[in-house]
Amino acid sequence: ELKDVERVYGGGNRKVQVLNQINLSIKENQLIALKGRSGSGKTTLLNLIGALDRPTNGEIYFHGEPLSKLNSKQQAEYPRTKLGFIFQSHGLVPLMTVAENIEFGLRVAGVPRDEWDSRVQEAIKVVGLTNRAKHRPYELSGGEQQRVAIARAISTEPPLILADEPTAELNSTMAYQIVQ
Repeated sequence: ELKDVERVYGGGNRKVQVLNQINLSIKENQLIALKGRSGSGKTTLLNLIGALDRPTNGEIYFHGEPLSKLNSKQQAEYPRTKLGFIFQSHGLVPLMTVAENIEFGLRVAGVPRDEWDSRVQEAIKVVGLTNRAKHRPYELSGGEQQRVAIARAISTEPPLILADEPTAELNSTMAYQIVQ
């Protein structure tokens, strides 16, 4: 939940208010899409919810707990264990295969090792990349790389997935399948 969230960059004559008193409540199993022109603050809002940045004013709550009250250990743990991120740039490790990139996300999230194989295989299947599991990112199209990023995000089964243009490089059929 976001209450009166604001984000300002710079100061004085160079002050730019990107977000102004944003109030938003996200319920379990709810899909919310943010839309707006380029530069309107969509990515900034996702970065605030993901604790990659802090609001200038206002408060963000996760399961009723204010993010501003998290200690340093909890701040590091929150995005790693509670969120799945799908970035515009994919964020894949170039020398790792599709399967290894997904497994890496599971390791970082602290998922027990005995669950890695099944979760990797299921995530790869969901995004339709079973035949590309041993390929590295540079051997994949942009759309396939995007699907690996999606697989990595869903494999940890996080309570919240933050996605910045998650279907931008996918055809309409694949985009629909992924959203489903």
